Amino acid sequence: MKLLVITQKYNINDSNLGAFVGWWEKLAERMEKVYVLALEKRSEPIRSNIEVISMGKEKGAGFFGKFFGFYRGLLKTIGKADAILVHMIPKYVILTVPIALIFRKPIYMWYTGVAAQKQLKFSVLFCRKVFTAHDAAMRVNTPKRVVMGHGIDVSKFSIFNFQFPISEITILSVGRITPSKGHDLIIKAVADLIKSGYKLRLKIIGDVVQSHHYKYFEFLKTSANNLGIEKQIEFCGSVRHDEMPNYFKDAQVLINAVPFGGLDKVVLEAMASGIVPLTSNNAFLSVFPKDIASQFVFKENNLEDLKNKLKNILDKKLYLDETLANQLRDIVVKNHNIDNLINRIINEMSQ
Repeated sequence: MKLLVITQKYNINDSNLGAFVGWWEKLAERMEKVYVLALEKRSEPIRSNIEVISMGKEKGAGFFGKFFGFYRGLLKTIGKADAILVHMIPKYVILTVPIALIFRKPIYMWYTGVAAQKQLKFSVLFCRKVFTAHDAAMRVNTPKRVVMGHGIDVSKFSIFNFQFPISEITILSVGRITPSKGHDLIIKAVADLIKSGYKLRLKIIGDVVQSHHYKYFEFLKTSANNLGIEKQIEFCGSVRHDEMPNYFKDAQVLINAVPFGGLDKVVLEAMASGIVPLTSNNAFLSVFPKDIASQFVFKENNLEDLKNKLKNILDKKLYLDETLANQLRDIVVKNHNIDNLINRIINEMSQ
């Protein structure tokens, strides 16, 4: 089978989309050829049967340049491919449809998000199937939706060692610097617990992606200073995805203060690494073990509930519970590992 993937970025070093380069490599292991049409190309594929075509963003292409780059790349590859897989961007489905109809190529889409926008609903009309990680991650009610879990490389994200003594608990908050990631709420919660006597360190991993969020970044730093915990907070900036296992290795808790919706893969990566997750995305209530799930989900934008749930984790030293760590990891290995996901995608496209 030959597949055309249409995506935003091909960059193994990207802190967010770098993980998906591994997806395309896994697909290429099981296919004759994988063409990747990317808005931006900043790294080269390691497999000879992957061909990456850029729309030109990394070369400074403007709107029309990227538009023509899209159709130039599409026309170059669509005749050679058996199917098209659009990754995350409904607009790419809509742009692809006229050419796909002419060439009679089926369109599939992978989508995880927090809202059912009009563009998503419209794009679904033209897809043969829409793959997603969870019901809440693709909220268009359609028989085309196929829920198949996420794709975590469980060989890279693995449990480290519980035997080392811990004098200070390291908490991670991972995500681009934007209000929707709730970094400010986490800073307040950690500050309150430090004042109560807990020995904590917070590492915020993520960078400013949109220029108007620099004000929010300055607000976060000012908040840390005003709360008197600037020495206990580290702004790590953007971290390559393949370096994230090193951060999980040295951490005990991950806090994910995002709204209900798509399963954030960083929570699953933390689970695979033996890190205790704490999230405000209550879609994870159906992911965590049922008997303890409520301990790891706090009410959205609720500081007191976040602090209470975090105190419970710290007071019970759940980060030292090897049984819990293995239980959480097993969920990811069984339901969200990349090999199973790739096999399911290929099987669904072969039907």
